[in-house]
Amino acid sequence: MYDEWGIADGYHGVDGRWRYTPVATRDALRAAIGEPVTAAPVLVVAAGSLHALPARHHLLLEGGVDAGDVDMLAPDVPLGYHQLSPLDGGPATTLIVAPDRCRDAPRGWGVAAQIYSLWRPGAWGIGDLEDVRALTTEIGERGGNSLLLSPLHAPTLTAPHDASPYYPSSRRWLNPMLIPMEGVAPIANTPGALIERGRVWPALRRALLERFRRVDAYAPWRAWADEQGTSLHSFCTWTALAERLGPRWRTWPEDFQRPGTPTLVALHATDAAFAEACDFHAWLQWLARRTLDAVTAASPVAIIADLAVGSSPDGADSWHYQDMMALDVSIGAPPDPFQPAGQEWGLPPFIPGRLRAARYRPFIDMARAALQGMSGLRIDHVMGLFRQFWIPAGAAPSEGTYVQMPAEELLAILRLEAARAGAFVIGEDLGNVEPAVRDSLRANAMLGTKVWWFDSDSRNWPASTLAMVTTHDLPTIAGVWKHTDGTPELAAKLQQAAPGASSTATAVTLHREIAASDASLCLAMIEDLAGSDQRPNYPGTTSATHHNWCHRMSATTEQMLSSEPATHIIEAIAIARGTAIH
Repeated sequence: MYDEWGIADGYHGVDGRWRYTPVATRDALRAAIGEPVTAAPVLVVAAGSLHALPARHHLLLEGGVDAGDVDMLAPDVPLGYHQLSPLDGGPATTLIVAPDRCRDAPRGWGVAAQIYSLWRPGAWGIGDLEDVRALTTEIGERGGNSLLLSPLHAPTLTAPHDASPYYPSSRRWLNPMLIPMEGVAPIANTPGALIERGRVWPALRRALLERFRRVDAYAPWRAWADEQGTSLHSFCTWTALAERLGPRWRTWPEDFQRPGTPTLVALHATDAAFAEACDFHAWLQWLARRTLDAVTAASPVAIIADLAVGSSPDGADSWHYQDMMALDVSIGAPPDPFQPAGQEWGLPPFIPGRLRAARYRPFIDMARAALQGMSGLRIDHVMGLFRQFWIPAGAAPSEGTYVQMPAEELLAILRLEAARAGAFVIGEDLGNVEPAVRDSLRANAMLGTKVWWFDSDSRNWPASTLAMVTTHDLPTIAGVWKHTDGTPELAAKLQQAAPGASSTATAVTLHREIAASDASLCLAMIEDLAGSDQRPNYPGTTSATHHNWCHRMSATTEQMLSSEPATHIIEAIAIARGTAIH
């Protein structure tokens, strides 16, 4: 049961035991949420349906088109976010007209890759969109049809650099380190070495700033930036301030801790260096977007973006949306067998009532940005659309509890934005997920996710599934086979699946199994294709013990996919999927 604030009185753990919400947790979360907000009503209607209204309303369509007075919504009301105003007074209703199902995902196979980890000679110490372009070509030539990328979200660009693509400054804007660079790299680019973002970004920034100053008067980027409005202006303002004052905006002088203050407005007008920095970051976003759009438009395979659960409490989004967020709360996950202490991700949540009162504009902007130009979208920790595990500041993850989210409305927005983008949707539904969540994913034609480490009975996996052996947060096959990663239970599971087999033969067996399942889409992690025993991330660890999100591939994508174990894995997948290798 949920109270007036949407806070659960308890929850069932993965072991089936009921865990009551501690009184201190409930009180802390109520204080973080504040008084419940009475938001204007929201109505979700399936596109193409006939829907009677309880009274006569004035219908204003998205974009400002006046549709007149209606007492019924006709099937020809277009997709979009419209407004219904009752003629007898009262608050206006936000009308969301969306398809009742998402576009079907294509059946086939592909690769999942961390962009930063890709390597080629001549790159500037980190993987970029030129590497993505090359990888799409290599996958297409081998009969694959999809590529899942790590989040492309904008990171905080000031030291210390957080390497995780799942801990961005903003989910509305792109990482400028994705921009391919020209000329000889001034920093090391050794294959297989660790990525040093603290060296990479300063070198990129210097070169890009020189380039920007040569094209400052170039009208197309300025026209594009003007079209983006206050959202881009706010992001660039925060980024320029962070370069000057440091990345923690809650420690800045008070006049800078909130967008749009008179002091900030004056700073843009009177400080030429600051104004140039803001323009530079706007230009970077234009260049990154233009480059990404060119790569996705020319891709021979479906490129799937990844939407992170949240953003840094110190980042641009939290600064911009601070009045809608519980900044002293962290989203996380309760204890489970893989993480017995639970997980605290350090990502502050949106307060559901305030998000609804804002007519979901932040969520719409984030989903739209992630979907732009993409063929598909993966929603990390999709259960967060239904309920989120909130942990008050200073509490342990075991002391957290769930807060209810407006799932029906968030799902409608995703269906609508995906339809506009012509994209399919995948939900990462691993962990402590209620059965109703998976039922809802199927009803919305969103793929769920199956991972062999958790569920090796691939013969019973449903068609509405993305199938993988592992993920970026779990061990690679080689890591478990070599006993350098994973648990004894996982090692025993591998041995049972492929008794006495080599690491390559074991990887082939596992990928053949998942590819032979009914799952619509089957993806191989690029680390498994490379035979690496290093996974991208060890949840619950820090850079003091693990080089999370910093491992670089030891060869180009063409070299990796043309060598063992990738050649054998891909052949097994292609045969099981019934696709030809060109």
